[in-house]
Amino acid sequence: MKKRSVLLIGTEPDRMIRLQRVHDSLISLGVNVSVFKPVDRPRGRPRILKGIVRYLVISLQLLLSRADIYHFFNVPDNVGMPLLLKRGTLVYDVRTPWAAVLEGTFGKSPLVIVARTIEKTMTRSADQVVCVNSMLAERAVSWGAKSVVVIPNYPAEDFGPSKDREEFRRALCLNGAPVVLYLGKLSKVEGIDLLMDVIKTTCKAMPNLRFLVVGAGPEEHKLKHFIESHSLESQVMMTGWVPHEDVANYINVADVCLLPRPWDSCSPFIGPESVWKAGEYLSLGKPVVAPRMGGFASAPFPVLPVDPSEMADAIINYFKNMTKKPITPHPRWPESHRRLKELYTRLGAI
Repeated sequence: MKKRSVLLIGTEPDRMIRLQRVHDSLISLGVNVSVFKPVDRPRGRPRILKGIVRYLVISLQLLLSRADIYHFFNVPDNVGMPLLLKRGTLVYDVRTPWAAVLEGTFGKSPLVIVARTIEKTMTRSADQVVCVNSMLAERAVSWGAKSVVVIPNYPAEDFGPSKDREEFRRALCLNGAPVVLYLGKLSKVEGIDLLMDVIKTTCKAMPNLRFLVVGAGPEEHKLKHFIESHSLESQVMMTGWVPHEDVANYINVADVCLLPRPWDSCSPFIGPESVWKAGEYLSLGKPVVAPRMGGFASAPFPVLPVDPSEMADAIINYFKNMTKKPITPHPRWPESHRRLKELYTRLGAI
């Protein structure tokens, strides 16, 4: 029996970690899989017109594409609509709630209503819905999905530090200080204002504390100005962007990791299964001060779920009352690989 061919579809395939992991897993399973190559973004202005032109061209590309199974990774979800006109099996991979993301930017606008309608249409029409966590899976079921499976964003099996912890701490001039790590994009969505509040409160309460900020983003200048204006240069280190192969080394030197997500429309749908950096923190056994929302609210230790306004106190109290607790092992990508194998065996590609 001939194996069915698979086309993985995303608007930015070279930047989509999940798509790349799925591709590598399917290749290792002997699946006849290829990656859709969308047209590049047009140059020049206006930006809105460029987006419309690119969407129309991608739609035409999809209509002309050929495969037995179309695996579409969402956001923006409207890009996947032409696939509803195609023959073959549609796999709708929900990485994040698109309409909720738009609502956080535009409020309850007509655009959000249209986006949610598209999400529901894709969910009900897809032959298979894949979700990164149980919250999104429950939503898909409530919307009438035909079949739903959860395949989390678990860290790679070989994710781990390449440098000795104590040597790297000395290289960063951290020595024996307690260290809190923030890793990720410096933006409003990722909680830059909450991050600054936590830095200010914890550094004031613990003069020996060191705060390590690894990442870059549109609010980087704001954080630098904040550190300088509060004379925190001796306690806060900003590394800027670092290659992903070095990320584990920075996580390894930390005593506590921080996820300063404020409440927004996406809050009910986030959790350790879907947030890449949370999974990486947990895979190295690090306590994670996380918002009490979505899947984090009921996550076992080393997740420390608190209200966003209580994050600074949670960090301070952790260092004051450090005790050895059993750590729940966090799964790695092989578990996601196993679920992919089950799915694609059922779909006839293996």
